[in-house]
Amino acid sequence: MNKYFFNHDLSPLLGLADSQIITFIGGGGKTSLMNTLGKEFASHGYPTLLTTTTHIMKPDFLSDESYIENEDLGQLANIFTNLKKNTLPLAALGIPEKVVNSTVKWRSPSSDFCKKIAEFSKKFSTKNPYKFLKILCEGDGSKRLPIKLPKDGEPVFFPKTDTVIGVIGLSCLGKPIKETLFRYELLPNLTSLDNYFIKSLQSADIVTTDFLYRLCLSEKGLRKNITSQKFCIIFNQADILDEKALAEVIALRNQLQTKGICSHIISVKNNYIIN
Repeated sequence: MNKYFFNHDLSPLLGLADSQIITFIGGGGKTSLMNTLGKEFASHGYPTLLTTTTHIMKPDFLSDESYIENEDLGQLANIFTNLKKNTLPLAALGIPEKVVNSTVKWRSPSSDFCKKIAEFSKKFSTKNPYKFLKILCEGDGSKRLPIKLPKDGEPVFFPKTDTVIGVIGLSCLGKPIKETLFRYELLPNLTSLDNYFIKSLQSADIVTTDFLYRLCLSEKGLRKNITSQKFCIIFNQADILDEKALAEVIALRNQLQTKGICSHIISVKNNYIIN
């Protein structure tokens, strides 16, 4: 087991260098991962937009002129075509909904406006093929829990999404499923597809790597609505695991990779990936 500490080079390690519209789903650090990759893409000169198709807290690391809080395509275009010198080409879009603990909570722009952004992205990238516009979107909510099951209508992919990142927070391991799984009440929808899985839950009610394996593979779980998009699973929070637990997650990652599913183990907090 080796750690590689990344510094604005995580995207190629995850195979995302050519991804243009990325939707993040699941739990356990979606927003942190999205923001990390957004800053990285922008640092390499790629115009990058952070947004949501559900809800998200307004990012706190951008300048005032980099926030778009209404459905104004002209403002979006202006940000990326009239950049100030030494300014990262990074912006964030959301519609203010309410204030929570002194932080503004954003809701998604309308689906029609998201479609307009996707079309703008296509035209912009045609004119700038070497520095095409990247859109990073949070398409799922998990109430800050490390794992989740999607309800009807979830997740919501940004229009023309080409890459879907499913995030799992490893803080769930060894803890009760009921306490760590958002939308726990939907668990029967997942287990009804898998008799072996039902039996495994009869003898244990804590999160194991076997549980995560089923969650990752199920079309009622992280693979819901995946069609032709590139799909990658990110196991985040590697920094909290002891050596034994990390070895089990590495085995899980390898097992998923044998199924043809891209998967990686990282710590967004401490900036490293497990080789």
